[in-house]
Amino acid sequence: AESFRAIRSSLQFLYKRQKVEGSKTLMITSSVSGEGKTFCSINIATVFALSEKKTVIIGLDLRKPKLFNDFGISNDVGVVNYLIGTHNLDEVTFATEVPYLDLIPSGPSPPNPGELLMSENLVDLMVKLKEKYDYIILDTPPVGLVSDALELAHFCDATLYVTRQSFTKKGMLSVVNEKHKRGELHNISI
Repeated sequence: AESFRAIRSSLQFLYKRQKVEGSKTLMITSSVSGEGKTFCSINIATVFALSEKKTVIIGLDLRKPKLFNDFGISNDVGVVNYLIGTHNLDEVTFATEVPYLDLIPSGPSPPNPGELLMSENLVDLMVKLKEKYDYIILDTPPVGLVSDALELAHFCDATLYVTRQSFTKKGMLSVVNEKHKRGELHNISI
């Protein structure tokens, strides 16, 4: 828990240095599946919520959703339903047992996840969330495998790139370094 509090402090410093006012958005990604993105997303969102900041965590890994399981919430309805226009924000947002923490699960797996994440409805969703929450945590797919996370990067004030000891290949760090140099990922921390 103390490690995640330290990350919260570092993020708050980063946001202050960037002069980010109002709602703050954090994207959490990694190279491949199994490095701990969802675990880190849940814990970082929880430490923000425990400091009485209205926080929402969104399951944007539309290909391999896992986030809903950890909260014991069904994945029948989620961000996918909002993006295709069948549900409104209140219908896809669920309160968790953690005070100040809400969850928007991914919802049913769509045939076109990449296209959905490029839709105008996502822009609309982010605008609405910024009005309602202090912190928005995006649990995304691995940036090393699919381009979905790169579509989300321009919504974010900061990006956390998760690596896992004895799991993440060193070569993957050069991939993320290249994406950073090309401006595809900005304000990235590892």
